[in-house]
Amino acid sequence: MADNVDKAGILKQLERITTSENFPCSTRTKAFFEHLVHRELEGRGDELRGTALAMDVFGRGAEFDPNSDPVVRIEAVKLRKALDYYYLTTGNNDPVSISVPKGQYRPLFEINTQNAELQKSSAVLHEGWPVLGITPFDGSDSSRAKLFREGFPEELALELARFAHIRVLTGYSDKYPDGFKAETLPSCDYVLNGSVRDDQDNLRLIVQLRRTVDDSVLWADRRDIVPDASDPFTAQEEIAKQCATKLVDAYGVVAADAAGHLASRSLAWGNTYQALLAFHAHVRTSRSSSLQQMMDLTRSAIQSNDASGLAHALMALGYVEEVALGQKRLRDILEQGRMHAEKAVTLDPQCQEALFAAAIYALLTRDTQRFNRLIEAAIQANPNSALLIALAGAWIALVGDIKLGGKMVRQALDINPFLPIWTNITLCLDDVQEGDYAKASEKVQRIDAREHAGDWLLIAAIHGMAGETKLATNALSNFPTTKFSLEEYLDDLPYASGVVELLREGTKHLRSF
Repeated sequence: MADNVDKAGILKQLERITTSENFPCSTRTKAFFEHLVHRELEGRGDELRGTALAMDVFGRGAEFDPNSDPVVRIEAVKLRKALDYYYLTTGNNDPVSISVPKGQYRPLFEINTQNAELQKSSAVLHEGWPVLGITPFDGSDSSRAKLFREGFPEELALELARFAHIRVLTGYSDKYPDGFKAETLPSCDYVLNGSVRDDQDNLRLIVQLRRTVDDSVLWADRRDIVPDASDPFTAQEEIAKQCATKLVDAYGVVAADAAGHLASRSLAWGNTYQALLAFHAHVRTSRSSSLQQMMDLTRSAIQSNDASGLAHALMALGYVEEVALGQKRLRDILEQGRMHAEKAVTLDPQCQEALFAAAIYALLTRDTQRFNRLIEAAIQANPNSALLIALAGAWIALVGDIKLGGKMVRQALDINPFLPIWTNITLCLDDVQEGDYAKASEKVQRIDAREHAGDWLLIAAIHGMAGETKLATNALSNFPTTKFSLEEYLDDLPYASGVVELLREGTKHLRSF
């Protein structure tokens, strides 16, 4: 403890942190934090060891084994992240700094000197998460312009925050009522600003995203809005959703820019955000090389932080991709993949990717009720995430509800038109369901499919049912044959019986494997 930090000051700081909206953690993590601080202040810091904490704080019994039950380590990781975020935002200028250094559970109390390392931390260096700051908007002082320029940044922050892989700072708080603190800007990788002007007929909204390090404009948008006096919030909400998707969804502006910055870094430095970007890159084409890179980065992320729910979710999804590319049989990955998926949900039950991964493994084990429940929860976790909605729609169509699956894919394409073109394969199933195989065959000819066994099998079956034998044979030639036969692959599929029958019927006269 620093000589000039007294007990009263520490207790006041503890209360300041645990009551702050910018201390993002559960009630259990807060109780854990309070226990650590109080024990240290009581002179009992040497008792803050893993086994004792498991029993005193988390109710474990004398048989507690830290190797099989990592509850203390997981809560410590969550606590450190929450403290980092607090001191990056609200606690930036607090007089006392409380931390829990890695490798121990005894808290450290210091005078907060706002050291340069914290002030200049960025997502690419700090846990790998991009940090985006939203400054107050300027513009006209008419009442309706002020309503929009004060409300829109907050609406945008809300929609951006739905994406768990970005940290958003708004600069709006009771402590700093005049807006964004200039000292906080160096801690942001990106800053979004804008203006709202009123010409008495319309409002003109201009939004810009800048990269902090060189102040270059990466993205800008302009909208003319006719205000609705009876509903002034709908336009704000809709535009905020659209901007959030363009900025931070898969293949969005921030992801593309961050990928460029991260590309030069060594694999050993890998973190969960790099793994997520690699997953998005792989999903676009589903190639063996992109899957290998994604899996390597994900393993590195888990090794660096085993408490990351997103990292475990990506590993679980990576195993599914190994089956999809024909590298492994389903039985070879099911147990290990399910373990990662369940761990992901346990660690981060609000993570959209974790919920999606758990849903897929529920389907692979024929638990359709749990699949439906988890898929719905995954979509609700972030309705702006077009890629996950498209993937969910594709699975839903294949397990039996073609209409709903197609509707979800169309919704995803409306949200983000830059989604991979293979998402359109799902839309062809509407024609298949109506028995119009010729129309479906014509559509799939325009689709550049991935190195994905299921996609090529479906394309081949559609051509086969349409009588396009040559197209069907060419499509089926892309099906991998080195690991297993076509019959073995069909036996593994968790699709609806009607879809599996379509695949069998459409390909039965083409080739024998």
